Order: sequence, then structure tokens, then C-alpha cells
Amino acid sequence: MARISKIMDKSPLILGKESMISEAARLMANKPHGCVIITENRKPIGIITELDIIKAMASKKASLRAKVTEVMSSSVTVVEQSSKLEKTNKIIDTKGFRRYPVVDKEGNLTGLVTENDIVHTINDQIRFHRNLQNMILIVFVAFEFFVFFFYRHLSSYIKF
Repeated sequence: MARISKIMDKSPLILGKESMISEAARLMANKPHGCVIITENRKPIGIITELDIIKAMASKKASLRAKVTEVMSSSVTVVEQSSKLEKTNKIIDTKGFRRYPVVDKEGNLTGLVTENDIVHTINDQIRFHRNLQNMILIVFVAFEFFVFFFYRHLSSYIKF
């Protein structure tokens, strides 16, 4: 099974905890992931999503000039880059988040993996295994046909 390091985005959007919400929004406007990871000394301490910004603006809880720490989710669930897809899929099932910062053994940020990345990779693996099974089935049927055909013709020459 594949490791997270093979499917993660190796260049996630990153800001420091002193950054403003407007900076995060500007960064997200140019990337498809819809989140910015807030770091301190290369370690993820929070994550801010498009939805966090919309909720903050709608409730007037914060302005675009406020710091990202006012609206970020600060209990970040991270995934190790050496983790297998199975383990990460279990984390997704239990936590229910859509985006996960990826860290190395020291806890330094190395990338970002999304729920969609995991689902697409698992689907690709299922498709590969299904195709492999179909090929084996075809070979088996061809072998059975070959044995049946030759048994009929050879049985008249060779007594079994």
C-alpha cells in the first residue's frame, strides 16, 4: 500500500501566527486546497480554511485585519509522511476533517494531504486490483479451454 509521502502536496500554503486573515485569504485564492497551515518553527500549530474565514466574517467575530490565530483551528490532527493509506484513512474516519498537515518524524511540516487525495488513491488501487483479477480470470479460462480441447483430442491417442 502507498505511503502518504507519495500522494501529499509537497508545497502547502504556510503562514506564521502573526499573519493577518487577509494574507491567508489572498493565498487561498490562488490554490485549490482552500486552507493555510499556520506554523511556528516549521511545526504546524493551526489550520485556517475558507470556511473559517467566511464564518468569522459573517458573525463579525473578526475582520480581515485580525490575526489568523483568532479564527484558526488550533488542535491540528497531523499525519506522518511515512504513514500508510490504511492508517490515514482510519484517522479520516474518526476525526472527520478534510485536510491534514503532513509532518516528518521530528514534527516539522512537509506537506498537506486531503481526504480527496486518499479516496482517489484508494480508488486507483482498487481499480488496479480489479483489472489484475480480471486478467488472471482470463488466463485461467483460457487454460481450462486449452486443457479441455487437448484432452478431447489427445485422449484418443493416449490412454489415461
